[in-house]
This record gives sequence, structure tokens and C-alpha cells, in this order.
Amino acid sequence: MKKNLILMAAAMMMAVPTLFTSCDDDPWNWYGDNEPWWYDYDDGNWGWNDDYYDHGGDNNSGGSVYDEAEVLQGEWDGKMTYTNGDTGEQSSFYANMTFVRNSSNAIKGTGTEIDYTLDSQGNVDKQNSPLKFYWYLDEKTNDIYIKYLTQNKSTFVMDASAKEHGFWLEENKSFTGYMIGTNNKDMIYIDLLPVKNNEAKKATRAFSK
Repeated sequence: MKKNLILMAAAMMMAVPTLFTSCDDDPWNWYGDNEPWWYDYDDGNWGWNDDYYDHGGDNNSGGSVYDEAEVLQGEWDGKMTYTNGDTGEQSSFYANMTFVRNSSNAIKGTGTEIDYTLDSQGNVDKQNSPLKFYWYLDEKTNDIYIKYLTQNKSTFVMDASAKEHGFWLEENKSFTGYMIGTNNKDMIYIDLLPVKNNEAKKATRAFSK
């Protein structure tokens, strides 16, 4: 029997199995000469702090952050759209993201992302070198933080309490949502599905007990 896990605003509580979802009030558009809405998101209060997250824990957001880590771990593949925060230009491509936990009960870990494009026959046309990253879950908010191990250490947050532009993480089904730059002005949208091979199935069996 599967555990039921819901991550959403209290006003939207409903019986949905194994589900993480969220969004944000602000409209998703470009404001011409004005700055995009996410430039001052949360008044700049997002910050990287994963010091104590090698152990899982519960919170009062409607579900266990440990269970969220169970669902997140594994390999995901699908579409990604990157928005340049300075110019508003968007680049769309495919991405393969793998999340690995530091230990069996950790809510943080490491990961890799491989970006690629497909030709008209659906075969891989171009593929970038793997991007390595660190990730962790905030045990108080269920937010997902991702820091790429690039020269500028670009960091993004996926907001679990947002109402329109947050994220949706569902066991063995989908991982979609917005990654908001915290030390940069960029925005990433992902629409990923779990990779269906034996290893990935083993890694994402989170609530099958």
C-alpha cells in the first residue's frame, strides 16, 4: 500500500497520492523594459544552507521531506527551457537529470545534468558534457535547492509554497516546475519524466511498501 503524501498550500489540501505540487501568484511574462517578476523573488531571502541535511525529517507542510527525497532521487529526462534574465531570450532543449542522495536517509546529495538536442528522427543530435550539481531539500519548507558546480556556482530554488510557478513532483510520473535563480537572474522550466530502467525504478520506488 502506498503512502499518501501531499505538498501544497493548506487551503488546497486534498487526497492526492504521492504528490508534491506548488505554484506562484505572479504572472509568467516579460515586462518589456521592466525587470522580470522573479528578480526580487522572496525579497532576496533565498540562500544556500545544507549544513545539517544528511538526515531526513518531517515538517508541517502536509508531508515528510524524507519522502520527498525518496521520490526525487533517481534519473529524470525531458524538456527544459532556459530563460536569460538579462535579455529575456529563451533556449529550449532536452535534459537528463540524475539525483543521488548522500545516504539512505539524507535529504541532500549530488547530481548530474546532460543537455541535448534531437534530430528529425528523434535521435540525439548534440549533447553537452555533464553538468554536476549539489542539491538539498529545505526541511522546513520542502523547497528544492540546486547549485551547479560551474565557475559562477549558479544556484536555483524550486518553491514548494508557490501557487502558480512552483513545482510538481509525483512518484514514477512527473517532475515539472520552475527553477528560480538565487544568485543570478535566470529562470529554468523543466518538464521531466522518470527514466524507465531497472536502476531508475529501484531508485524511485519511494512509497511502494
